[in-house]
Amino acid sequence: MGIEYSATIGVENLVYSKMLDESIPTYDTVKAMAPLINIKVTPKINTESLYADNRKVEIASSLGDIDVEIEQQDLPLEVQADILGHSLNATTGVMTYDKDDMAPYVAIGFKIKKGNGKYRYIWLLQGKFEEFADEAATTEDKVKFQTPKLKGLFMPREDGNWKYTEDQDSGTVPATFLDAVYSPTIDLIAPIVSTVPLDAASGVSATANVVFTFDKAIQPSCVTAANFFLIKADGAPVAATLSIGTNNTVVILDPAASLDTGNYIAVATTAVKSTDGVALASNCIVNFTV
Repeated sequence: MGIEYSATIGVENLVYSKMLDESIPTYDTVKAMAPLINIKVTPKINTESLYADNRKVEIASSLGDIDVEIEQQDLPLEVQADILGHSLNATTGVMTYDKDDMAPYVAIGFKIKKGNGKYRYIWLLQGKFEEFADEAATTEDKVKFQTPKLKGLFMPREDGNWKYTEDQDSGTVPATFLDAVYSPTIDLIAPIVSTVPLDAASGVSATANVVFTFDKAIQPSCVTAANFFLIKADGAPVAATLSIGTNNTVVILDPAASLDTGNYIAVATTAVKSTDGVALASNCIVNFTV
């Protein structure tokens, strides 16, 4: 099979993740930024030539700074606080800008759409963003949108890597490529879950727990009532407590009281993610009868 050629026609799905450790590159949960209008990545190459015997005998190049310019639909305060190091009061919604605030290192990822309908995926691995200008203009008889423009400076990590790119024309890109900052050792396969009771089970004990067993460890922070819950067939919620096993592969949903005779639905949502940040491919829905 030959190489496929197709020009790029769009860009989307800008995400970011704060860097937790520089020496052993690790990252926080991936979060979405605002819808992307355009992005420009400009690596600066420093090149020197050596002359001898009245001619050029050698050329050497090294990678310098990587300039990143982003224009988005908006830049919410929550994102600004994360990527610029400011303090956002969760109660009042007021953000404080201090002269000593320090922007953390982050990675950013996005995908570029091609004319043939396929995508090229990109991760930039370590950089910082700088404060941006607030721009606004008076309303005129013609609408003129004002959109934030963000500048950042990226660089190679300690391991020398600065970018990962994957192209659907030349490889198999998983749908989860932007769910976690890519690493050659990262597991990009979505977790698989099995349950007790099984879906469509009948004659389930009124005192039984619902047990979700995953084929790989999940993030304990995902084990919340919003992500694991039990309801009656008519949608009425059933009070239950949640617990996670020591290896983070088993979640137990324990009803607060014995269940009445009838039909129930237990759910684990796609907000549940593996330790590598890869979400369930679809909601796990278990129908059973007591």
